Amino acid sequence: MKNKLLFAGLVTAVCAGSTVNADETLHLSVVSGLPANHTAIKIFRERFQSEVSRRLTEAEVSNVVWDETHAGTLAHFGGVLEAVEDDLAVFGIISVNQETRRLPLQNMTYQAPFSTESCEVVGTGYHAAHETVVGMVAPITVARQTYLAAIASDSYNFMAVQKIRNAADVRGIPIGISERLDGWLSGVDGAPVRLPADVLNARLAEGVLIGVLAPNTEMRRLGFKEHADHYTRTGFGAQVPYIVTVNSQALRALPGVVRDAVMDTAKEFVPAAAQDYCAAGAKALEALKVQGVQTAKLLKSRRIQWADTLDPLAQIWAAKNDQAGRPGSAAIAAYMDHLTHSGVKLIRDWRIPAPRGAIAKLSLPAKKVSRTSKAARPEKVSHKSSKPVARH
Repeated sequence: MKNKLLFAGLVTAVCAGSTVNADETLHLSVVSGLPANHTAIKIFRERFQSEVSRRLTEAEVSNVVWDETHAGTLAHFGGVLEAVEDDLAVFGIISVNQETRRLPLQNMTYQAPFSTESCEVVGTGYHAAHETVVGMVAPITVARQTYLAAIASDSYNFMAVQKIRNAADVRGIPIGISERLDGWLSGVDGAPVRLPADVLNARLAEGVLIGVLAPNTEMRRLGFKEHADHYTRTGFGAQVPYIVTVNSQALRALPGVVRDAVMDTAKEFVPAAAQDYCAAGAKALEALKVQGVQTAKLLKSRRIQWADTLDPLAQIWAAKNDQAGRPGSAAIAAYMDHLTHSGVKLIRDWRIPAPRGAIAKLSLPAKKVSRTSKAARPEKVSHKSSKPVARH
């Protein structure tokens, strides 16, 4: 409570719409639930905060100070949206998979695995959907915030104690995840175990997990090499785990020159941040190789087989949002259009209910697939007795 009151005091003048005097220090506060050494935080500092500050220096504005609170100091995972909404911070770096109840559209890219490993293509496609699809930012607006930008991460891959070369190799084995990737694994009879990122390595050490599915940057940061030395490049692709928002009232209250610097920086942030994230992922992989990690990759035929076996994740997600009056189908269509127009050769086009030549469980007419009940689907082999999906 003391921390919340402290930071509420720092941003009250801005969020309440008070005028900032020319000689008064203006605090621009940033909150996230991520650890301070996280790749996303580093990129935000270097590509957003530093760029805003540079623009302000050129405009001869020197009374702006950045205040950062991360790692749950002010808000834990799933609480950042509320913290910015409650005027406890000006900017929020929001983990979309932790806010799905209030931001049901923002985890869109996770419904389309095996798309592309290009962080820039994924990030700009996601950002374009937020700028062009009517209703896409409505959940953010309801939370009294303005969407500014997306942070696309490097591709998700396996690090395990044994080789993973195809979908059969994950059947029934516990794989740790910290994002909502359950469908990528359970769709091929894997056993995803969702846990906070900072406990995955301990579970590997205990033998509770056989492997983890995470970006290269997280593999390096969390030290998975200590307990697992088989790396598999999967082709699941880059994703957008984080978005940047700003308290709408605070944004309006900023001096014009500061507001312009923020908005102009946001326009250029997405591709620059994406390039930095993919570069960090490549650097992390090289570091893992130096440490002696054995590397492999899913062959294209194996990726196609894996993707074709998965349920129509995007169709299910889109239908749920459509039924609630949100633009689920429009969002997926816009995102897939962006990928194809960017030259991506899709292994599976998630705009349609099923891949060409799909197995029987996905062969219903398009208008019926999204509404198919679980009872209409064939039974899958249960692996609950080995490792259930853990939720937090």
